[in-house]
Amino acid sequence: MVGPNHILHASRIWLRDKFQHYTALAEVPRQRRVDDLFLVEFPKSGVTWLSFLFANTNLLLSSQGERRATFFNINDFVPDIAVDREIGPPILPVPGHRVIKSHAVFNLAQKKVIYLVRDPRNVMPSYHKFLSGLGWAPGSLAQTVEHPRYGIGAWCDHVSGWLQKVPPYHVFTLVRYEDLIADTATELKSLYALQGFSLDDALAAKAVEWSSMKSMRAEEERFNRTHPRLQGFSFVREADRPTGEWEMTDAIRQRIEDVAGSLMNRLGYK
Repeated sequence: MVGPNHILHASRIWLRDKFQHYTALAEVPRQRRVDDLFLVEFPKSGVTWLSFLFANTNLLLSSQGERRATFFNINDFVPDIAVDREIGPPILPVPGHRVIKSHAVFNLAQKKVIYLVRDPRNVMPSYHKFLSGLGWAPGSLAQTVEHPRYGIGAWCDHVSGWLQKVPPYHVFTLVRYEDLIADTATELKSLYALQGFSLDDALAAKAVEWSSMKSMRAEEERFNRTHPRLQGFSFVREADRPTGEWEMTDAIRQRIEDVAGSLMNRLGYK
């Protein structure tokens, strides 16, 4: 016999599944395509740089070497799903599918993913600096690290979700930011090989040059100069800035390692 408790339990499951379904749809375009490729990260892990690398590579492969990715046009080539879900067809002939930037937690609706991960001891101070620049930081770096939305717990949930929940039938590859920094051209060629493209050394080198931190900082300065809300703000920072800057102390570093240690070991972060 079905009693009121069974009905209540079933209703909760139905509501939970519906909520998860609509939450997942909020992180994909309204008009989905089976070949959509998502570049996913926890914030401040390097996805903007990766987006520039993809955009400039695709421009070169599409024989549009007279154009470069800028902060003014980057969303045309690698749209950010958090900005707008109304994403049209790709504007370049190569790669032929849409490449979409995302910060989403694990999402079954994102079925083709390049996941970019970065050492959390570098993510946390960088994220704190970014949030502070926008006036969104919850306080000091130590308070940011403990924050449920921005902190190390959120980083663990984001990373572990993608590492543990991705089904085997989804297309997924993991890239470490540190490996991308160490040998950008080789990593870029590897990512394009996964898509079926063979980049020659000259083209890869040019894409890397156009997407360098120096080039991106110059583009950002030019874009921010006449933007009423971004004057004096800096998003692009030195890739190799020491972990110890931006208020990082031994106690904060130890807290990050205590919370994220097992994930860090799995990812090769000693």
